[in-house]
Amino acid sequence: MAKKKIYVCFDFADDCALKNEIVAQSQKDDAPFKISNWSAKEDANNPKWVKDAKYRITRCDMLVVLIGENSHQAPGVLKEIEIAMNAKIKIVQLLSHPQSQIVESAGKGHDWTWENVMKLLG
Repeated sequence: MAKKKIYVCFDFADDCALKNEIVAQSQKDDAPFKISNWSAKEDANNPKWVKDAKYRITRCDMLVVLIGENSHQAPGVLKEIEIAMNAKIKIVQLLSHPQSQIVESAGKGHDWTWENVMKLLG
């Protein structure tokens, strides 16, 4: 079975360590997904950045939002979610901490466990 291509959406300013964690998980032999792309240093108001993000996101099967402390208000995260929603790309939010605040418009948040990753991204 082909692995799902995911776009990793995260707060570039605060959550690069979270991105590194999902990259490590994607390299496991039994990972049901592969990372196709991830957030770039954001300037969500720059038309070139928006165009590039749209191109990368629409080539993936789903957008995975890594929810850290400030993700719910990071401009780049919000713009990437908007792009995915407009393109009807499935969105999954993974919580780095149980009390992390999700992006309400992007649906339910899920605890970031390997079991959930396998189920949600498989």
